[in-house]
Amino acid sequence: MRKNNFNFPICFTFLLLAGLTACGQTPAETEQILPMQTEAPSATAEPAEPFTEEQLRQAISELKEDEASLARKQEYYERLLAMDVFGEGDYVELARIYGSRGNWEEQRRMLSKVLRLYPSVEYAEQLSAVTVYRDDTEEEMAALADRIREALEQQDVPALRALALSEEWHRLLQEGMEAIETRTHYQAGEDILQIAAGGQAVEITWCGGQGRFLFYRADAAEAALGTASLADGAYAGEVKTAYYDGEGNVTKSVQGTLSDGVCVGKLTVVYQGVEYVGTFHEDGSTAEEQLKEAADQGGVIYAYGQGGRTYLYQENADPADFRLGPAFFGLPEYAEWR
Repeated sequence: MRKNNFNFPICFTFLLLAGLTACGQTPAETEQILPMQTEAPSATAEPAEPFTEEQLRQAISELKEDEASLARKQEYYERLLAMDVFGEGDYVELARIYGSRGNWEEQRRMLSKVLRLYPSVEYAEQLSAVTVYRDDTEEEMAALADRIREALEQQDVPALRALALSEEWHRLLQEGMEAIETRTHYQAGEDILQIAAGGQAVEITWCGGQGRFLFYRADAAEAALGTASLADGAYAGEVKTAYYDGEGNVTKSVQGTLSDGVCVGKLTVVYQGVEYVGTFHEDGSTAEEQLKEAADQGGVIYAYGQGGRTYLYQENADPADFRLGPAFFGLPEYAEWR
């Protein structure tokens, strides 16, 4: 026991001296064992989000026209719209942004609103020029498109007139804009359906695989319904068109063949119950005999009725230059809306 008590002060003294020695290191020695301190980079503060009308308009004025900037502009304009501080130019600009970003339905809706608030021919024309693009992923639109195509294929004018008066037609295609022409482009696979509708005027074109082409054009007084073929964007091959009155009765029909933009071969026209037949050369010039009485009137005979006692002729035309093209068959000037 004594041995332990005797050694304790010695051990304590030794530890105390060791501690004092450590505390007695020079500043230079201390710097060598401390880790080097590095200054943290200062964080860049994010600009505050615009909140007031003035801040939003200032932010809009500083943005560019790239996709990210257009998205931000759209967001800021929509905030201004929700704040009920929109002016005429704001509607027009937001409509432009929607169109630039491929949101044609919202573009049309915005132009419709500015037209109602600030009526003008310019806004009406801008609204009519907007094409809304749809496809078969939209269930309601796909169902309507199928019904339209079926009526076209069956040459069913009453069904097409009924569709143009239906609730889904006005909701999906015209969106309540009865007096303004709306344009809708619908695609399902190779099938492209284009519809221009305004008031009681309607034009429908359907272009399917291998160039098969159907069209329908109508207003309150009459309608035309036809079939043709498209090759490299031009009409070619057999063409049939029938014209109807407001009651759905056929008033005239034409049938022929188009090649290089002109009618060639046999042409058949049924008008007021009488059938007329004409023949055209490969260059589109008429092969029919030209009677003196027609020549004296400055016209060209292009088809004769049975027996040759009646004929159809074109006034103010020269036989050497006279040709029948797509317009004679009532075919629209077709171009896919893009």
